[in-house]
Amino acid sequence: MKSPLHNIGKSRPRPTRPGSGSYVLRSGIRLALLGALLTPGIAVAATAESPITLYADQVHGLGSGHWTASGHVEVLYGDRRVYADTVHYDQAHDEIIANGHVRMVSPGLVTAAPKATIHLRANEGVIVHPRYLLEAQQGHGHAENGKELGKGRYQLNEACYTTCHGEKPAWQLWSKRIDLNQNDNYITTSNTTVDVFGLPIFWMPYLSFPLKRHSGFLAPGVGSSTINGFYLGIPYYFDIARNMDDTLTVNYFSKRGVMLQNEFRYLEPNYSGKLYMDLLPSDQLTHKNIWAISWQHTQNLGDGFSFNADYNRVSYKNFLSDFGGTANFGSSFVGGIGNAPYISSSGGLYYNSTHINAGATLQGYQVLVPNSVAPYSQLPRLFADAYWRVGRNGYFDWHSSFNYFSASAGPVGQRLDLTPTLGWRFSRGWGFLEPQARLYYSHYQIQRNLPYARAINRTLPALSLKGGLNFVRYGSNGSTALLQPLFKYTYIPLQAQNGIPIFDASQPYQNFPMIFENNSLYTGGDRINAANQVALGLRGTWLTPSGRQLWQAAVGQIRYFNQRQINLAGDIVPQTQQSNYFFEGQYAPLPDINLLANSQVNAQQSNLQRLNLRAQWLPGPQRVINLDYRFTRGFVHQAGLSGAWPIYKRWQALGSYQYDITDHKPLEELAGIGYDGGCWAAHMMVYHQILLGGQSNNAIYLEIVLRGLTSLGNASNGLLSQYVPGASMEF
Repeated sequence: MKSPLHNIGKSRPRPTRPGSGSYVLRSGIRLALLGALLTPGIAVAATAESPITLYADQVHGLGSGHWTASGHVEVLYGDRRVYADTVHYDQAHDEIIANGHVRMVSPGLVTAAPKATIHLRANEGVIVHPRYLLEAQQGHGHAENGKELGKGRYQLNEACYTTCHGEKPAWQLWSKRIDLNQNDNYITTSNTTVDVFGLPIFWMPYLSFPLKRHSGFLAPGVGSSTINGFYLGIPYYFDIARNMDDTLTVNYFSKRGVMLQNEFRYLEPNYSGKLYMDLLPSDQLTHKNIWAISWQHTQNLGDGFSFNADYNRVSYKNFLSDFGGTANFGSSFVGGIGNAPYISSSGGLYYNSTHINAGATLQGYQVLVPNSVAPYSQLPRLFADAYWRVGRNGYFDWHSSFNYFSASAGPVGQRLDLTPTLGWRFSRGWGFLEPQARLYYSHYQIQRNLPYARAINRTLPALSLKGGLNFVRYGSNGSTALLQPLFKYTYIPLQAQNGIPIFDASQPYQNFPMIFENNSLYTGGDRINAANQVALGLRGTWLTPSGRQLWQAAVGQIRYFNQRQINLAGDIVPQTQQSNYFFEGQYAPLPDINLLANSQVNAQQSNLQRLNLRAQWLPGPQRVINLDYRFTRGFVHQAGLSGAWPIYKRWQALGSYQYDITDHKPLEELAGIGYDGGCWAAHMMVYHQILLGGQSNNAIYLEIVLRGLTSLGNASNGLLSQYVPGASMEF
């Protein structure tokens, strides 16, 4: 049921009804004009800026300085309106007394009362037993009495406030006094009790909350975890400027102590950023001071130049695993909350134009997990890339970079890479053909060089020819089928590279797109694979008559004509005649069902090397079911089920269960339930995770949202996107 005040802001009809011995005003006649002609004292009764306009059935005492209007009375002055059964005006006191079904409408606020006294020039008044409605926030309530203290400033005594409708609101604030300041868009209360379903839940001597963005206390956060114990966070929000704010939070952990957390945000037309800082003095677990800092900044310098920075540092290696749920930046690192083996920091100056992309960057790492190895820091990395068209179908592609690789142990040094490419692409509707010639040149200067030479050079040419055909079939029902046979022949001479240290080279898991790369076995610049090979692939797509992709699939393999190859160490080793088979596919039999798969099969042993499967059903808002299976021979064998679903009317349940099939134990367990009550919502999640190193963490997240007021708790919606893809409890 809506508040009875919802429709009172609309103008009422103004009927004309004659009465014996009364002055009758027909609808639409302005008393201000009439008073100026007959009784000048009436016009003077209003401020010069805000003359009074009156509509009524009858008016008595016109010209005496005291008049009384009755019957469907509507008084307009300035940006305000008053409706009542009877209105009496006293010119000497500049006062209106309204009686009977009084309705007062001002910008953003509607009030109803049996009686009201209004001082027009001073914008002050007294209201008896008012009921009020904040239209934008849908907040409403009633009071024993109220006062207007000035334009846009009100005081309500023995009052309540809620955004819920109905005779028994789900929640209400009961306060000794409520101060409403529309000028500052803020509400403050004193001696306040929060009632939920008629039961007093907690009492606060003082509470303030903004109608719009404003400095003040935000709702506290609560939670619990195995490592930190009970958690209570009290944030204070500083509204510094329209484009700048700061939130300082005092976090109490029963097993750790008090942590200060600060989040500073800024936004300008050409730059923006966030700065997070956490400090836990005298941690009860480690008996040390714990701190963390994270800064992200992006800036457009103009004329094609830009700058960005992403700096992250923690003083305690388990910071993300212990405080990832409460440290806002904890979920952005590799591995997610609590499972990041290292954190990275980077910054750079960049230039982009039509043909040139260049920059100077710094990249560093901090190791968090014992016995793990972070990548080499690059201090700095300078790069310049360019692309030009040559003639109608030709192109010239240039890549160059200079890196200084730094680490606490092992060889360090500089590497210069120059990679020019000359290509030509012939394309028609039936297919394409693209020959390409490339040169890989690298020069190294090594410090702490044993067992490597101090200066190393490597030059390798590469030739390739890539092509494909397009077979298109149009169905009688408007569907479209596309079949694309693809090939790429690549030649790179064999060269031992065991005299070159490994700075950034790695051997990733291959997939279908990678088999068409020149250096298909490695990433980074320290290893260039030999090639005398042809990559063969077949890709197909089917589009429905509406243009929706029904399915897409691809299969491919590399056939090797060379019998030898280099491994990651740079040694020359024997090579099989063919690579693994690579498969990937996507099938959407219905718009809300999506099946994804990719796999790798060993061609010699005919066994499965890798398989990833996901089935997702998204039938509508707040509804998702995910089935996952992940297998990598010798490393990963896991299965998972996750989902979110409405279970009864306004109730929603969600959960995630990830199981390690090899070790026969759960990896992650998440269960949650939520309720959307319209003017309020709540959800709770219970979470269990196995961290790197075998440590486990159990946590409870709870959030209660009182719409139009604030939210209470720390439900960490970041967990949902990470562990229940497609789920949301954004009420």
